[in-house]
Amino acid sequence: MVKPTHPDQHELHDWPMYGPKNPEIANVVERLAYDHGMRVRDIENVILLALQDCLRAAENEGGV
Repeated sequence: MVKPTHPDQHELHDWPMYGPKNPEIANVVERLAYDHGMRVRDIENVILLALQDCLRAAENEGGV
């Protein structure tokens, strides 16, 4: 499947290797891990579930 062009295409391509650019995401992840003892796999699961909910809403309603 050929992916359509996107204005953030370069950033999307780099995402799996470099992660998000918003430092607040890293701050929240660190607080959840260090202050509340969450494991990285569990934090990633929370992120994944939130993104899947957003995707489901976008596909059902035609927008985010």
